[in-house]
Amino acid sequence: MAHSRRTLELVKETWDITLDASGLIKLTGGEEATAQNVANEARLFTNDAYFRRAQGIPHIGVELGAKYSQSIILRTYLLRAAARVKDVNEVLEIDVQEFDPVTRTLSGSITFNTVEGLANERVTTYF
Repeated sequence: MAHSRRTLELVKETWDITLDASGLIKLTGGEEATAQNVANEARLFTNDAYFRRAQGIPHIGVELGAKYSQSIILRTYLLRAAARVKDVNEVLEIDVQEFDPVTRTLSGSITFNTVEGLANERVTTYF
């Protein structure tokens, strides 16, 4: 998916846009934008992106149930999703932390290096 180095800053809890003191939509850049773009890719299911319907994680193939939350298949899809982001140099770790069967939500983190960061600098984003 096409991502830019400058993107809308989203509130991490609600994934909604946020405003600055002047009432303008906040933007973010650098590694924070890359981390947000990685999280966006991890949250994207196929057929969700209007202009890129084939992009994303196939919901049917990895139906978010308890038996899949720790599967290598899901981790592989998340790894590929993170690697698609332009400024990701290397994906270091995928940690699927929790599956809530009531709300059918999955949470976890992806740790990676960026092309602009130092070799030992790790960035973590949450999905």
